[in-house]
Amino acid sequence: MQLLINGLIAGSLAALIAAGLALVYGVLGVFNLALGQIVLVGGYATWWFCQVAGLPLFLGIPAGLVTGGLVAWLTFILFVKPFYKHHRFLPLVTTIALSMILDGLILLLFQERPRSILPGMKETMLLFGGRVSSEQLVLIAFTLVILFGFAYLFHSTAVGRRIRAVVQHDHAAMSLGINAPSLHTLIFVLSGVFAAAGGIFIGIDQNLTPTLAFPITIKAYAAIIAGGKGNFWGAIVCAYLIALLEQVVVGIHWFGVFYIPAGYQQTVALLFIIVFLLLKPTGIFGSVSRSA
Repeated sequence: MQLLINGLIAGSLAALIAAGLALVYGVLGVFNLALGQIVLVGGYATWWFCQVAGLPLFLGIPAGLVTGGLVAWLTFILFVKPFYKHHRFLPLVTTIALSMILDGLILLLFQERPRSILPGMKETMLLFGGRVSSEQLVLIAFTLVILFGFAYLFHSTAVGRRIRAVVQHDHAAMSLGINAPSLHTLIFVLSGVFAAAGGIFIGIDQNLTPTLAFPITIKAYAAIIAGGKGNFWGAIVCAYLIALLEQVVVGIHWFGVFYIPAGYQQTVALLFIIVFLLLKPTGIFGSVSRSA
């Protein structure tokens, strides 16, 4: 049961980040390779607002989310929008450059020392045979509130209908009077808010370190590839699935014969990418497109 609880906690974090990435790819067909760094920006910003500026947590978290959205907006304006119209793969290069810039800035500003938004030992409670802290329960609930809130926005509001129209065909949507460029910007900012929420999750549950960016990005890519590129809900389901597999496969004895060290945990996401690209490139929830 402890493995399931750990998988739920790790999956909630991965779902937030994969949701933002799937949203951007579904609308723009663009991969943002600076996503992991935006995650850390949101987490470190919240740490700074709470631990240095002295803001209470209920104000520091919105400030961190706004910071993540602002960095995502700048990413879109400076590193994506001028390039993806020429070729949708060009942002791969520009966002890689941005990720390296942000890595250097994060290391310069916060050094390598681990940072925690809520420092100190956290008290745990027994729940269904597993140990979990009250902070982790709040984080899981926070994740579900964000995802269900977006589900309502996406499926039950006029803005959501416009977003779905742009996803299906942005030029056709523009012919109906929908401002697709503004929605592109909004979607990129939303992805930054999702990413920043993931960084805040890490900063409260664990510790923030500059080396986390690449593993976070890889896990998010594994989720959207397994779920079907651009499939928002497929990415979320597969994020939970990958996190559960990481807990179950790594760090335990199998049949009393062999043991996979915890250091290989990150390879689960990489194997996910390889397996689905080989066996089912469209992903679990994707569909095969036909061309004449």
